[in-house]
Amino acid sequence: MLPLLMAAYGGPAQRAVADGAGSEGLDLRVAVDTRPGTEATSPGIRVGRPLVKTYRLINRTGADLYDVRVNDPGLPDADIRCPGGGDHLPMLRGLDSATCTAWATARPGTWIADVTAVGRIPSLGTESRAAARSGYAGVGGHLELTETVTTGAGTPDRFLTLGRATVFYDVTNTGDRTVFDLRLTDPVLQPPAIVCASGGDVVPSLEPGGSARCVATVERLPGWYLSEGKVTGSDRLKTLRPDGCPEWPPLLKAHATGEFELHEPPPPPPPPAPLP
Repeated sequence: MLPLLMAAYGGPAQRAVADGAGSEGLDLRVAVDTRPGTEATSPGIRVGRPLVKTYRLINRTGADLYDVRVNDPGLPDADIRCPGGGDHLPMLRGLDSATCTAWATARPGTWIADVTAVGRIPSLGTESRAAARSGYAGVGGHLELTETVTTGAGTPDRFLTLGRATVFYDVTNTGDRTVFDLRLTDPVLQPPAIVCASGGDVVPSLEPGGSARCVATVERLPGWYLSEGKVTGSDRLKTLRPDGCPEWPPLLKAHATGEFELHEPPPPPPPPAPLP
């Protein structure tokens, strides 16, 4: 009986078959910021923040897998690193597992795709493949601010010659979440007031793609002046950190500058000549 047993279980190829090796022996589990599958789409990851994506590769067979590689179209240009520091696993032993990791920066929009992994089984001349759907949503409000300035003659004064400047502050929400309590300031120019549609220096809310204009008027002596508008707000949105914990909404900011010159107004016209 001994030679018969050796014939049934001794050869490498026969061992691989007996251990269940085949094209479906590889298992893949993907997580983004510790959230499995597509769970990182809600609440999402703030645009511009770092994210960590993990790919757990499980060899459910007794046959060793070679040259195991991961392809993730949902994370373009990502730097995937596996144990040993390379971009792939040279070998994943039978009934063993390993985790590869990718680091990236969250982009705007929803990024969901089918991640694939493949490894070779030389003893069978075939490959083992696995796929898993995963992704995240890059979210958050984002503010942009621009300035334009118009100048003209100021209010007549008996002792001073003043020029007038009107500063227009245009704020736009270029993100995908509403921003609330937008407050305008200009600490450099220090106008007496900044007036928005609400009547004060606050825009109550600004939807994605929306814009609002606030205006300030100053009267100063002739010369060069600098304006530096600043706006702050919050989208009140908690997002995911790489460790899976919630990240509290930051204070969103934007600023813009404008330089202008106030000229001395022309002298008044001479009085008309007296009638003869």
